[in-house]
Amino acid sequence: MPKVSWMFGGKKYFGTLIPSRETKDARFARTENGKIKKLPKKKTKATKGAPSKTKPGDLDYTTKRGNKEFDRGGKRVKESRKPYTK
Repeated sequence: MPKVSWMFGGKKYFGTLIPSRETKDARFARTENGKIKKLPKKKTKATKGAPSKTKPGDLDYTTKRGNKEFDRGGKRVKESRKPYTK
C-alpha cells in the first residue's frame, strides 16, 4: 500500500492510500489512528490561450465577438467604442 501525506494546520500528516475507494474527484487514505481521510485531487485551471469551453473554436482570455467588454493585457476593459470597430 502506498503512503500519502497532506498538510493541515501547518503540520504534515501521513496515511496509507486506499486504491479501491478512489473516485474521479478524490482519493482516500487511512490515517495512523484508523480514520478515513478524503484527499481531493488537484483541479486543472484555465490558462491563457487554452481552448474556450463556452465558445468552441476560440481561445480563452481573448475578446469574443459580441462582447461589449474586451481583454487588454489580460484584463477586462470597458470602453465606449465597440471592440471590433475603430
